[in-house]
Amino acid sequence: MGKFDKVKKIWSAVKREWKTRYRLVFSNEDTHEQEFIIRRITIQRMFVVAVIAAFVIILLTTLLIAFTPLRVYIPGYTDKKDFKLYKQTAARVDSLERIVAYNQQYIDNFMTMMAGDAPTLAETEDNAENTPNTHTTLRDKKRMAEAEELENEADLILGRISEDNSTQGSTPGLSQAKISSLSIYPPALGSVTRPFDASKNHYGIDITSVRNSVVTCIADGVVIASHYSATDGYVIIVQHPGNLISVYKHNATLLKQSGARVKAGDPIASIGSTGSNEGNTPHLHFELWYNGFPINPLDYLVVE
Repeated sequence: MGKFDKVKKIWSAVKREWKTRYRLVFSNEDTHEQEFIIRRITIQRMFVVAVIAAFVIILLTTLLIAFTPLRVYIPGYTDKKDFKLYKQTAARVDSLERIVAYNQQYIDNFMTMMAGDAPTLAETEDNAENTPNTHTTLRDKKRMAEAEELENEADLILGRISEDNSTQGSTPGLSQAKISSLSIYPPALGSVTRPFDASKNHYGIDITSVRNSVVTCIADGVVIASHYSATDGYVIIVQHPGNLISVYKHNATLLKQSGARVKAGDPIASIGSTGSNEGNTPHLHFELWYNGFPINPLDYLVVE
């Protein structure tokens, strides 16, 4: 009850002083002479002036936001052209994320195969589940077609082969990995001591040469792997245009790092015999992979 009385008292004071007139005087501090006087000031008039000023400020702010570039910083005021650009950019970023994810899966599975292991069905399903999904609102026919093409390529890398290819007795799907025309630079000078034999899991050729002689890149491309393996020794892998990959194993040294751009004939390594069970005979184990399948390098280059 005390609070109500206090509020009632304040309201009575405001009501009593609502129309009381006041005078605002500006005087000289030194001479005390009155310079400027505002008469007939009341609380009622001050309230009306404050409401009008607030309305004018709000109106001017609204007009400033609606008709100047400042509106792009306010939610809901985005220009149609800018919104369309944002949508296109989001769609492109979304597509790039999907492509990068599939490319990373492609490289991971390829490196697994290079190490002599094969991804299991469970690992394949895990990779598929872990691949980021695109936003359904941004999907269109073109992007779905690109995604389907990438999925088909991933299926080839993971070894999902049709039943009619499984009855051929050789490497599954090998007949699909044919290149109509290909001209490549010889990777090394020497003689072939072990040919390509997919039936015995030998997916390349062995070129015997002088120790520390130069290993050259067969075509223009980008180095996607440059590392040491206990089984294969010093290995360098180059990605070429047209889904072609070249692999160079058992090197003595590597001359290029991952990510380096190389051209046909560029030195990338030196002949050695690193890796387990390779003996002391210096040689290069060279492989060619096309669309995820090994192909016989001797069909496309001349080696003594």
